[in-house]
Formats: sequence, structure tokens, C-alpha cells
Amino acid sequence: METVHSSNQSKASGSAWLGIMAIVFGVFLSAMYSNEILMHFVYAPDTAAMYYLPVDCDDDELAEEGITLEECNLMATTVKSVILSSPDWFRDFYIGLSAVGVVMAVLSIFVGIMLVDYRRWIVVPAALTFFSLLLIDIVGFLAVINTGPLLRAMYLSDILLWALIHLFMTAAALARISQQHAVSDSLYD
Repeated sequence: METVHSSNQSKASGSAWLGIMAIVFGVFLSAMYSNEILMHFVYAPDTAAMYYLPVDCDDDELAEEGITLEECNLMATTVKSVILSSPDWFRDFYIGLSAVGVVMAVLSIFVGIMLVDYRRWIVVPAALTFFSLLLIDIVGFLAVINTGPLLRAMYLSDILLWALIHLFMTAAALARISQQHAVSDSLYD
């Protein structure tokens, strides 16, 4: 009986760590995808950045932000270069992908909460949630490699990092499922 109790504690502890990671990464990921959506609404074609208007960098705003006039001009140039280097399909596609990413990231937070509380049934939905996030990373990767060098430089390192995180989380959830099946099989032997 002592062995079964310590085995259950070990499973709960492993699931709790996976749940904590899911919560923390889910918060960061939902913030990142939300920022992506906002950025693509701000970096829209037919905005002032695309017209050859002089950049309005007031001295008061520069002082408030703690930046120089050169930094202000550089930010305006960055916005314009991102807009110019984005293919026509990329903006709408990435807004949609980011919206799905926000939903899945928030779902992973709830899954993480249930993993911390160790509900045996949540391990399979957790694996599916983490795998869905990995699929979003793969689709984002495929989209970004079909853009120009500027967007690839902006996105690829983040996408690959998140893909690695989601791959490890999926593997951990699948290992937990395998352990559950091994324990249930040993009970019937």
C-alpha cells in the first residue's frame, strides 16, 4: 500500500510541474500572440508609415519616452520596412494564426491548472492542447519561411523556441499517459 501511495504522489508531482510550466508558458504565449495581433493592426498598409510624411517626433514625447530623435526615426523606418517586406497574404494569415494561438494558450493555462491539481483525466487533453500549440508553431514556421529575409529574422528564432518548448511539453504529457497505461495494465495482471 505504501508503494502505491508513493507512486501516486510521484505522478501528482510530475503532473504538477508540467501544469506549472503550462500556466507560465500559457501566460507568456497568450501575451505574445496578443501583441502580434496588435502589431499587425498597427503595421497596416495604407497608414501614415507608408506615405512619405516626415516623422513627427516631438521633443516632449522624446523626453517622456527617453529616446533620441534618431531612435524615433529608426522606429518609423522599422515599421515601414516590416510593412513593405510583408507579402499581401501574411498580415491577415498571421492575425488569424495568432488569434487561434491566443485561444489555445488560454486553454493551456486552464489545462495547467487542472494538471497542478492532478486530475487523472486531464493528461490526454493536455497532450492534445500542447500538440495543437506545436502545430500552430509549425504552421507559423512554414508561413514565415515563405516571406522575406526581414520577417524571417524577426520571427524564426521565437517560433523555433516555442516549437521546442511545445515539443517537450507534448512529450512530457505523452510520457504521463504512458505511465498511466502501464500502471492500469499492471493492476489487471
